[in-house]
Amino acid sequence: MGLIFGDESREAKEYETYPITAPFQVPLESLPGELLEIHPYKDNDGIEAGANLLQALHDVRIRDGENASDAHAFEIWFDRGQFTFRLYAANERASERFQRRTTNTYTNSEVIPLSEGKAFPSLRPGDHVAGSFLAEERHTFLPIRHHNAEGFEHGDPYSDIMGEMLTLDDSVVVVQVVFKPAAKDWTQNGPDGESVADIATDLRNGSVAGFKDPLFWLGIRELDERKASRKDKEAANIVEDQRGEQGFHVNVRVLAASPQPREARERARGVASMFAKYYNATTEQGLDHHPVDASDETMQGLLADLFERRWHDRKMILSIDEVAGLAHIPNGEIEVPQIPWKTTQTGSQIAAEAGKHESETATPAASDETDEPAWGYEADSHGEGD
Repeated sequence: MGLIFGDESREAKEYETYPITAPFQVPLESLPGELLEIHPYKDNDGIEAGANLLQALHDVRIRDGENASDAHAFEIWFDRGQFTFRLYAANERASERFQRRTTNTYTNSEVIPLSEGKAFPSLRPGDHVAGSFLAEERHTFLPIRHHNAEGFEHGDPYSDIMGEMLTLDDSVVVVQVVFKPAAKDWTQNGPDGESVADIATDLRNGSVAGFKDPLFWLGIRELDERKASRKDKEAANIVEDQRGEQGFHVNVRVLAASPQPREARERARGVASMFAKYYNATTEQGLDHHPVDASDETMQGLLADLFERRWHDRKMILSIDEVAGLAHIPNGEIEVPQIPWKTTQTGSQIAAEAGKHESETATPAASDETDEPAWGYEADSHGEGD
């Protein structure tokens, strides 16, 4: 089938399924990093808190002039009837930082480092899997919609994304956002060495219409040209305003598995389409989904990418606010069943609120205390249709 590019309608995209003939089980001990499970407290700041967390986690490491930063991941699993939220930290040091800063940012939420069990939902013989990855429709310096730019008119996009993930109890759906800190000069030295000033100039000249030509994806930069519109000129200003912001290199993947091939196809297509629907900005920037074909090599590569949390350079660099819209811990406005909410406050928070109440009412202080199965893929698989 091959990849389908941005000039074809989303409805025309065909998702194929790949049959699982042997168990795919990924034990935690096979990961080089650590996996954290998150139980969110309903009363949190959602996307806004996600931006604060990502800022705290932005830790760039440059070695020999190259970005040697580790890639981490945020994941939503619908695993045989139950939602879970996971953070993958590439190493122990990052895991400790993730735990501390997640609980500080998302007050009362619980972060559990996992020491045994599975590192990915198990895929069973008889399952059929379908998947895709997301890419931007225009140059990466044009931001997708986020909470500080235009906002989300209908609330947190997770409401519909997770609603689409909700499927049969014998099925699996995974959304994976892999993020790697970008160097501080990313707006001055972006893909192909371009800067935000270069792209702003191109927009004002009408020469950044979009990634409509498949030759772009083969490394030949041939973009459509058109007369600059008012939106293009406004977009040029938005692009230039990103100077000085922190950014992340990002991959977004979707996988669905079900004993019913049609269910796998529909869930993969539906979830990916929700990303395409909700993150479109008025600058005509958005996310487009690219189904992965069902050949052995391509699908095994996608599974390897998912299992190992691999990052590929897809020339997709997003600001912290953009990433927060894609990767955050939800709050109570998400009315989807099977979410593992944490229903109690932590002891320190209860004590703080009790102290505040006592101070306001001038009552005496109280003395209460609160108390190894095969992975089933080739190690040299390319992944994501590469």
